[in-house]
Amino acid sequence: MTRVLVIEDETDLRDSIVTYLRIEGVDADGVGSLHAAELWMLLHHFDILVLDLGLPDGDGLTWLEERNGLRDKGIIITTGRGATGDRVQGAQVGADCYLVKPVLLEELTAVVRNLERRLRPSGQETWVLNTLSWQLTAPDGRAVKLTHSEQVLLTHLSRAPGKAVQRQDLIAALGHDPEHYDPRRMEILVRRLRSKVMDTLGHHLPLVTAHRQGYAFTAPIAVRKGD
Repeated sequence: MTRVLVIEDETDLRDSIVTYLRIEGVDADGVGSLHAAELWMLLHHFDILVLDLGLPDGDGLTWLEERNGLRDKGIIITTGRGATGDRVQGAQVGADCYLVKPVLLEELTAVVRNLERRLRPSGQETWVLNTLSWQLTAPDGRAVKLTHSEQVLLTHLSRAPGKAVQRQDLIAALGHDPEHYDPRRMEILVRRLRSKVMDTLGHHLPLVTAHRQGYAFTAPIAVRKGD
């Protein structure tokens, strides 16, 4: 399912957008500032960004221009700034669509669906986990070195790509007793792995949190035991 992050400081508008997208079958979440967005993106994978420009802690266009990690995402700008210069700048920093407020939720949803079709790969882009060299290779061929715990975690998730794996099963795979294991240790492990992949490869790791269940690797992944 496509995941959308809405960055909008007007609470009522943000809630309306998120609720409408969810009704339309889109997995959407919302935050009210750029700082909150940075924190959210450390913990979650997403596909499309709906971005307001006039935010309490910075300008959305400047923030967008400085983030190389969003190049593979769909970007929708929603703002009250409708001047030609703003529209041109939005296109220059990578926005796919520029919607001037008030935004029709039906139109926004249609844009999300169009981006969803465009971003969906024609073929499968596969991640590769090498259990001999302890490396994870992204679809573009770049690799990152893994710790033992990271490799065990990904190996277990790779057995059921696209499906949620229960936390207790992952904890047991790591060699711990689920009844005496602090679940925050798992959260820290996942958060550090996501950050490592983003910092090293410039990719969002498709490792998502399944609420009240566990975690899932939501992209094709192949496991190799050597070169």
